[in-house]
Amino acid sequence: MNKLSTNKLLAGTLVVLAAVLLFSLAVLFDREKPEEEIVSSGLEEPPPGENHHQQPVTPKTPTPSFQGVVGKNMNFFDLMRKCDISPQMINRIVKASSDVYNLRRIYPGQSYRIFSGSGGNTKRFEFSINDEEFLEVTTGNDTVKARRIYCPFKIHKKSVSGIIRNSLYESISRNDIPFELASNINNIFRWDIDFFHDIRPDDYYRLVYEEKEIINPFHNKPIRKINRILAAEFNCSGKKHYAFLFNNKGDKYPDYFNEEGNSLRKQLLKAPLNFTRISSSYSKSRFHPILHHYMPHNGIDYAAPTGTPVQASGNGTVIKASRTRANGNYIKIRHNRNYTSYYLHLSKFARGIKYGVKVKQGDVIGYVGATGYATGPHLDYRIKKNGHFIDPRKLKLPPAEPVDRSIMDRFELVKNSYLSKLNKIAVGTTVSKEQSASIGQADLEKKAESGRNISQHHSSVTR
Repeated sequence: MNKLSTNKLLAGTLVVLAAVLLFSLAVLFDREKPEEEIVSSGLEEPPPGENHHQQPVTPKTPTPSFQGVVGKNMNFFDLMRKCDISPQMINRIVKASSDVYNLRRIYPGQSYRIFSGSGGNTKRFEFSINDEEFLEVTTGNDTVKARRIYCPFKIHKKSVSGIIRNSLYESISRNDIPFELASNINNIFRWDIDFFHDIRPDDYYRLVYEEKEIINPFHNKPIRKINRILAAEFNCSGKKHYAFLFNNKGDKYPDYFNEEGNSLRKQLLKAPLNFTRISSSYSKSRFHPILHHYMPHNGIDYAAPTGTPVQASGNGTVIKASRTRANGNYIKIRHNRNYTSYYLHLSKFARGIKYGVKVKQGDVIGYVGATGYATGPHLDYRIKKNGHFIDPRKLKLPPAEPVDRSIMDRFELVKNSYLSKLNKIAVGTTVSKEQSASIGQADLEKKAESGRNISQHHSSVTR
């Protein structure tokens, strides 16, 4: 082969190699295009030297266009106008929400947020109803929809104990225990224990209770509140009183039973209010501070601040809600053929309380005052049995229905489990470690949760 032929062959080889190289580069660049599209779609590349799968960027929480808190003397219309919401849109929001929440009645302290679209029109409105739920209103092209949203929550089981030195409330405060527990304990044992007269120094209590941790979007950190007491032991003057929360057969909500399965509820309460002291006891002959002569005192005077709620001591019918010169504002309730209760010197009646109204035990029927022959704010509480006044503190009544025999085995399991937990609590110490993780979400359990806290529940009086 001569030199000319060799040069032509070499040139042809170079051309072929160049073509193959260009084709390979073209294929390579074509394969990289989808990777660029993925990156541009919101995926970020891992840092150099790290071989991780790419993860989507977490979208940012929308920033409200307006947000704030309802102040004094504010109405919803004026509040929304300050946020540049048109009168037409305000009316649509109020109308859409009417079956969910009445925005015509708002209160100081409630929070709100407004989220606007790109054109400045309102896309979503949120309004806090309370710590556990809020109103959400969304707008579409021609629609406005409202719904009530329950905040997610977790339930934590906790244990506490304390020793009485002076009073239950002092012990709760001294041991840095949530103050609501004192009221709950009082409500659970109020049929059997007079927390003013019965307790003594060195009495003690042990509790297993629930704390509710609520994730509310209007708060920077979770809201924590007492939910329910699950089990309680109260040693009063050397006698142990137990309470176990249990759902009896046929009952819609759980209630408290003692270690024998008997209900802690009685037909009538020992004291129908939270009081500071007994200013005058039941007596056949007492010197009247106003009339200045000796006469029977047919009830017990419970001293308490004006406005303290007074509860119906048992289920019954209001047969008197009136005023006399001596009794002041007073209420008379007939419970059955044998028992009638009286509530004297009230500052006012609760809404809807009048002749013929049926009330339930624990319903608020009025408020402490000093009307009639009274030297200071107090409740004169009286009970008449078979037509004769008796000392309310000496009244002994049968309890409500006990645990049904058909489910007593299940009650025994629940009781023994809680007894074991109570016995492990060192008296005088507070064990505040969380013992259980989340056991529910509000969106799933709100209906079951409503009304559960028997110890804190007071039904509203119906008209």
